Amino acid sequence: MLTKRTSLLTVMGLLTSYLATAQTPAATGPQPTDILSWLAGALAVVVLLMGLMTGVSLATAAAQSDEQAAPAEAEAATSLTAVAAEPQPAAATPVLTAAPALTPEQVLAA
Repeated sequence: MLTKRTSLLTVMGLLTSYLATAQTPAATGPQPTDILSWLAGALAVVVLLMGLMTGVSLATAAAQSDEQAAPAEAEAATSLTAVAAEPQPAAATPVLTAAPALTPEQVLAA
């Protein structure tokens, strides 16, 4: 019920304002909304061009980065195979020992 009433009031308000606007005489000369829309359109074009230029710049930088990384990856792969061919020393196994017993003076100090 509340939604129906709200939507009916909104439609009636819009219809009333549309009818009132349709009855006013047309103004001669440029209207402020025309100037604002031209400015908003120009700003949108500038933003789109800047976005396009940024995207092209990022794509170029990524392509150059990939080209520079390819020789480095090949060099790293050859050095890894050389390192893998060398025998590795066995890792030392940890030895567990019991904790030393505390004296009564050490217990009181803690």
